[in-house]
Amino acid sequence: MPLFAYGTLMSGENQAGLLGGRRRESASVLGELYHLRAGYPALVLGGRERVSGELVYGIPEALYQILDMYEGTSEGLYERVPILAIHGLRSVRSWAYVMDASRARRDGRRITGRWTGVSRGW
Repeated sequence: MPLFAYGTLMSGENQAGLLGGRRRESASVLGELYHLRAGYPALVLGGRERVSGELVYGIPEALYQILDMYEGTSEGLYERVPILAIHGLRSVRSWAYVMDASRARRDGRRITGRWTGVSRGW
């Protein structure tokens, strides 16, 4: 399955290189986006807002294991979950790294739409 990237792994962001030159397509999910004090975003699923990001294709399981470590899944920071991302008129089953809603709300402030350079300032 592709990865729905919405933050530091998107094209042009500081960790995009972890995904190499893989094919990317614009997409969105329904959820809430938070800017955490640590300087990176968190996605909480659900709601009516669209969070913009990218679908990244061709990620092997071995790279997902590395991404799991990068995202802190074993420490409980994020969880990799299957979601439906919206690309055009299609729903695409994909993976996303999401954060527990109470943690995101406690440790961050809500931003709308898309993670950008403007959203980085605390």
